[in-house]
Amino acid sequence: MKKHCFGFYTIADYEREQKWLNDMSRGGWNMVNTCGIIYTFEKGSPGEYIYKLDLPDESMTEGEVEQYYKFLEECGIEVVCRYKSWRYLRKKASQGAFETRDNTFAQLVMVNKAYGLSMRIINTFLVIFSILIIITGAATALSYGPFAQFMEGFITGISSSAIIAITLIFVPITRRLRMRMNQLIEEIRIKY
Repeated sequence: MKKHCFGFYTIADYEREQKWLNDMSRGGWNMVNTCGIIYTFEKGSPGEYIYKLDLPDESMTEGEVEQYYKFLEECGIEVVCRYKSWRYLRKKASQGAFETRDNTFAQLVMVNKAYGLSMRIINTFLVIFSILIIITGAATALSYGPFAQFMEGFITGISSSAIIAITLIFVPITRRLRMRMNQLIEEIRIKY
């Protein structure tokens, strides 16, 4: 038996998403796929699997990433699915938890990867919309008439709106990730 559930999580919410997947597993629903907001679950034994979200290290080549996940599969960790850069991992609960005795450093590494991903997204969007604004300005300078004025206003409006939207959406997400990084760094500083 399958069921589909809606869930919306930002990059900064990956720990909450991971907790939700594990709560669903404890209820006997095992995640088998996602498109980012729709999750597909299959009925199974309650608590059969433990789930973990993972981002590959950005310095790794695609071949190294594939080798890494192949190694994890040899260790009994299954890559359930992939959505964009995220990998959804699971293993049998009978094998024990993903975390070690003290996983603060591992959490910090993961938050740092998510922070880096959010910064790359922001930078990509800013570059794209800045280029659009420059091209529009150049095209308008070379042409005259009502159509040129319309296109200038249209592209400038869309680009400006997109930059504002990026600021309102991604900056708070990135800020939350940065705050989580600071919390983990403080925990490490206190422990050692």
